[in-house]
Amino acid sequence: MKAAPERLRPNIPIVMITSKPVPVDLTKRRESLDLAFIIDTTGSMSSYIETARRNIQRVVDEISTDSNKDIQFALVEYRDHPQQDHTYVFRKHDFTPSVSTMKSWLDASQASGGGDTQEAVADALHTWNSLSWRPNAVKIAVLISDAPPHGLVTSGDRWPDGDPLGIDPVKMAYRMARIGITLYSVGCEPSILPYKDFFQALAYIAGGQYVPLSTPQALIDAIIGGAKEELAMRKISEEVDKEVSAVKAKGGKPERDAITRSVYDRLHKSGTKATTLLKNNKPLAGPSKAALEIAKSKSLPEAKKIFAKMVPGGSGSPPVSPPVSEVYTAVERPVSYDQVSRAASKAFAASA
Repeated sequence: MKAAPERLRPNIPIVMITSKPVPVDLTKRRESLDLAFIIDTTGSMSSYIETARRNIQRVVDEISTDSNKDIQFALVEYRDHPQQDHTYVFRKHDFTPSVSTMKSWLDASQASGGGDTQEAVADALHTWNSLSWRPNAVKIAVLISDAPPHGLVTSGDRWPDGDPLGIDPVKMAYRMARIGITLYSVGCEPSILPYKDFFQALAYIAGGQYVPLSTPQALIDAIIGGAKEELAMRKISEEVDKEVSAVKAKGGKPERDAITRSVYDRLHKSGTKATTLLKNNKPLAGPSKAALEIAKSKSLPEAKKIFAKMVPGGSGSPPVSPPVSEVYTAVERPVSYDQVSRAASKAFAASA
C-alpha cells in the first residue's frame, strides 16, 4: 500500500422555538472557518496530493460564493516512525489566510516512502493541539488516509500495541470534540476498506462524517461540500447544547438518543433547513453498526477489542469494488436526523 483544552463556544443568540414553529436560518451567517488538511504523504497518496494542490483556490472561491467567509488553512503531512520511514513522522504548517502559501506547502509535498501497512495516524491527529485554531471559528480537520493507525490490528504491525510515542487516536478524537473541532475522515478506497469502521467511528466521535473516495478528482468537491455543511451545523449544535442545558436545569440526566430525538423533532416541525453534503445526489451513509460500537470506546485498546469482535476476520471488512462514479455536491435540505445525531455525539464526547 505504500509506494485538551476546554471547548470554546461563541456567544451567538439562540433562536427560540415557540408554539408556532419558526424556521431557523442555518445559512446566512458571517463565519470564520479554520480548515486543516491532515494528509498521509506515503507513496500511494500522490494523486490525492496533486488534486489538492491544483484545486485549493476553488475551496475559497466556492465556500465564499454566498457569504463573506474568512478562511484559514493549515496542513499536516504524515508518514511513519523509524525504522519504517526515515524521512519524517509528521510535518506541520500552521494556519494561514494565504491561498498561495497553502499551495506552496502542497507544491513542496511529495508522496514517498512507507514501511508496514500502518502509519502515524495518531501522531498526525495529535498535531491539532499545537495549531492556532481561532476560538470563534468553525473548526474542521480533514484526515485523508488509506492506511490504519498502529495498534488497531496486530498482524504485520511493527507496533501492535499502538503508537510508539503512546498517542491514542481515539482519545485524540474525544479531545477534538472538546475544543469544538469537527473531524472528517476521507477514506481512500479500496485500500482503506478493511479499516473503514474504525475511521467512521473517529469521525462520529468528533461530530463529522466518513467520506468514501475511490477517485482523487472528487476530493475537493467533497471537502467543499463538507465545509459548507459544517458551517450550517453550528446552529444545530447550539440547539443540542440548549436542550442539554434545559434537561440539566430540571435536574435530569441528559441522554444522547433522547436529546437527538427532541432536537430533531423540534427542528423538523419548524421546517428548518441546512446545507447537506450529497454523494451522487444522496446523503452519505451513516456509521455502520460496528462503527457506532467502536465510537463508545474511550481508548484504542478498547476500540481494538470491539473491532476484532465485530468486523469480519478481526482485521477489517473484505474490500469490495468501489462505485463507478463519485459526484459530491452540497444542497439545502430539511435538517436530517443524522445531522442532529452527529451534533449530539460531538456534544456528549466533549463532556466525556
